[in-house]
Amino acid sequence: MQLATRPASVEEIDRAERELGTRFPMSYRWFQLEFGDFEHGPLDIYTVRTPHGPYSKHVIETNLRERTEAGPKLPAHLIAFGDSGGGDLLCFDTTRPEGAEYPIVWWNHELDEDQQPEDAAPSFLDWIEQELKEMAAEERPSVLDVLPEIYKRWMDEWARQFRK
Repeated sequence: MQLATRPASVEEIDRAERELGTRFPMSYRWFQLEFGDFEHGPLDIYTVRTPHGPYSKHVIETNLRERTEAGPKLPAHLIAFGDSGGGDLLCFDTTRPEGAEYPIVWWNHELDEDQQPEDAAPSFLDWIEQELKEMAAEERPSVLDVLPEIYKRWMDEWARQFRK
């Protein structure tokens, strides 16, 4: 499978920042300039580009909808850039800048608007690294997965001794 990306332009990023009233962390700006709309990528990250497929989510549309139509309403200082698939949102917490980055938090759609979002990662790149490591660990076979194959090879070798 080839991963097709549609990098964003500086103008698209600037427009999204204006519409949402914030500056994105430098790592998210880099990601958008490098990948933009990464529909079939390993992670679901909202794009600043105009979505072109059924699974693309636009960062402006999603945040504005979550601020006005959702319950609980997403506070303006949280910028959603991804979700759990079940309603919870991954957000930049713009009230806690660390240089050119923001910590990543989970906004729980089942709690009240006065909730304290749960910390997910110190930065966007830390979150990406953490998620990719978890995915890689899930893909790696465990000893229990390969045990039947090891047992079969051992039995074949053991049986071969008696066939000689």
